[in-house]
Amino acid sequence: MKARSTARELALLGISQLSDSPAKASTASVLRGDGSISTNQIDALLMKALKTLAADAAEALEGAEGNLQRSERLMLESETRTVDDAEVRSRIQPAIALVESAINQVGSILELMLFANQGNVRGLAAVQKALLAAATRLEAGDRLLQNFDQKAASIQDARTEIEGAIETVLSAIGDLNQTLEPAEFASFIDQADIRAYACDLLYNWIVHRITIDEQLDEAMEKWNIRRLARVDRDVLRLAMIEIIYMDVPKRVAIDEAIELAKRYSDEEGYRFINGVLRRATDKLEAG
Repeated sequence: MKARSTARELALLGISQLSDSPAKASTASVLRGDGSISTNQIDALLMKALKTLAADAAEALEGAEGNLQRSERLMLESETRTVDDAEVRSRIQPAIALVESAINQVGSILELMLFANQGNVRGLAAVQKALLAAATRLEAGDRLLQNFDQKAASIQDARTEIEGAIETVLSAIGDLNQTLEPAEFASFIDQADIRAYACDLLYNWIVHRITIDEQLDEAMEKWNIRRLARVDRDVLRLAMIEIIYMDVPKRVAIDEAIELAKRYSDEEGYRFINGVLRRATDKLEAG
C-alpha cells in the first residue's frame, strides 16, 4: 500500500468532517489569519479520519466473519440435508466463493495493519501466514470438489479442506480485531510522508474547493456537483486538486480517484467519476 494512497483516504475521511457549504466562511475556523492551516484543526480532522478508518476496518472484518458463517451453514447443510451428489456440490460451491471473499477482505485489513506497522509485528506475520494457509486449503478443497465430479476424490476430503480454511480465517479475524483500537492507528499520521500529503490535500480542499467546483460544474454541463453524493463530490475534488495544484499526472490522479470511489461509492459512482474527470481534464488541457 502506497503512502499517498493512505494519505488520500485519510484526507477524504477528514474533509467529510468539514462543512460542504458554498460559503467560504464555513472553513474559516481551520485557517489562521495569514491563510496558513491550523495544526490543531488538522490534527483533529486526521484523528477523526483515523477513527473512521478503524471503524471501516472493523466493519470489513465483521462482513468477512458473516461470509464465513454463511459458508459454515452451507457446509453443514451439504452434510446433513443432502444425499444427491449434485445437490452436495451445489451447496459447497457457493461456500467456496464466500470463503475466498472473506480471505480477500481480511487480507486487505492485514495489508493496512502491516503498512502502518500496527500491533504485534510477529502476530501480524502469523495472521499473514494463516491466511496463506487458508487460501491453500481452500484451493485444495476446490480442486478435490472438481475431482469428485470425475469420481477421482472423496467429497469428505473436499469438505475437510474447506472447513479447515474457514476455521483458520475465523482465527485470523479474532487476532486482527485486537489491533483495531482507534488509538493504535495513530502511527499513520506519525509517518511524515502520509501526514504531509494528507495535510496538503486538506489545505488545498479548504482553499480551492469553490474554484474546483466551478470547473467540475463546467465539465458536467447539464449536471451540478451539488446534486452528487457527498463522497462522490469529494473524490472528484481531491483528484482535481492533485492535478491542478499538486502536479500529479492526470492518469495517476484519475486512477487513484477511481480506486477511492470503488471503496466508498458504488459502481455507478466510480464510472461517473471517471467520465467527469476525463472531461474536466480535457477542458483544462484544451484551455
